[in-house]
Amino acid sequence: MTDISVLQEMGLSEAEAKVYLALLDSGSTTAGLVIKKAGLHRATTYQILNRLQEKGLVSAIIKGKKQYFEATDPKRLLDALKERETRLKQALPNLEGLYMAAKEKQEVTVYSGVGGLRTVLERALDEMGKGGEYLDFGVAGLFRETMGPFWHVWQKRKVEQKIRCKVIFNEEVKVKKPEVLREYYGEARFHPKEYASLTDTFIYNDTVMLLLWTAKPPLAIVIKNSENAKSYRNQFALMWKQAKKN
Repeated sequence: MTDISVLQEMGLSEAEAKVYLALLDSGSTTAGLVIKKAGLHRATTYQILNRLQEKGLVSAIIKGKKQYFEATDPKRLLDALKERETRLKQALPNLEGLYMAAKEKQEVTVYSGVGGLRTVLERALDEMGKGGEYLDFGVAGLFRETMGPFWHVWQKRKVEQKIRCKVIFNEEVKVKKPEVLREYYGEARFHPKEYASLTDTFIYNDTVMLLLWTAKPPLAIVIKNSENAKSYRNQFALMWKQAKKN
């Protein structure tokens, strides 16, 4: 491994390493000799000398009318390395935060049957807590039909926990299942029947639940991932603006 390679590993560019080695070899000298030894252009050499001064690796003095440059003790490279290590340690928590956000694991769980759906819906209420919030679209009134009395229990708990919610129902619910709207607690808007969906998409906290009421048995696909939930929230916001109020 050459000296230049070692210096590059210490954080210097190839040109900076050439200039620094030229100064170590020459002692206190003018820029002209450095240009010759390093084999670089005049303007480039002066720029590098300035950078090395900023890094504390070169000093400059005026003798007569000429400027002389001198390399500082190579131990200064170790000091610079320690300074870089200190800065990295200070920045590490933020860097790790960015890394974890980008690498956030996506947890996907599937629940089946009325018992499984009851479990996941009760858990959603627990995780939302008092004053929580959820968004829901593609709602055809099948929760009440599939879950029976638990529908009423769920609505009661929503009231007790003061959970805020916005739900976009399929328009036909108004005619075919008006009791669902009478018993529902929260804000409601409606999709035209041509955009009706039987997959109920439920969003809360960092979780998205896809409720497939018509599957045999009914299924809930639960996806925990904050970026995914954010994407669905954005989608819901657009749909909410376009949905009818009554």
